Amino acid sequence: MNIQSNSRQVPSIETYTADKQFNDLLYGLIQERSYVEIINGVTYRYIDPLSQQEIADLLDTTRQTAGKRFKHLVELGLLEEDIAKGGRKRYKINTLESNVASLIPFETLRKINVSLSRYAISIYVYLMNRFIANGEEPFYPTMKQMKMFIGIAYSTTSNNYIITDILHILSLIGLVEWDYDQIEDDKTLIRIDDVSNTIKKEC
Repeated sequence: MNIQSNSRQVPSIETYTADKQFNDLLYGLIQERSYVEIINGVTYRYIDPLSQQEIADLLDTTRQTAGKRFKHLVELGLLEEDIAKGGRKRYKINTLESNVASLIPFETLRKINVSLSRYAISIYVYLMNRFIANGEEPFYPTMKQMKMFIGIAYSTTSNNYIITDILHILSLIGLVEWDYDQIEDDKTLIRIDDVSNTIKKEC
């Protein structure tokens, strides 16, 4: 899997992904809207403030909750308040170590942001990292593992649809190839056959 130019970092450890206040769609939008500035030879990535209404529309929530979600990214150390030349307020997107973040190409991130729901980016990152760790060979993630990674209840099957819906959409846009393996009459396993970091051209 080749790293694509103009890729953006996305958290890939449960410290962030399983945090109840962390919203991967919001963080993905921030990375999508971000811009680069070079200061004293060092490259930084920034985002201008987003309106609470824009965030609320993205997350399908209230403006108050939207504000809290954005503020929590600062509390997590993912964003840092900054002042640009002229006194304009903005936020610096802090660079994460490679062992706690994954790189997603800009176009892939943008299409996920536009078309998918909360948890989709985190599930995609989880599967991508597992696929790479397995030598880019098929593997069997469990529902429990995926649910724990995004911080939802794993002792019930009533929310399995969250995982399978995300897998179906990721499959449709060519990022994940997956299927079920029947191992017993009443038991099936999810098998991930391939994970790509680029969207199918026809999507």
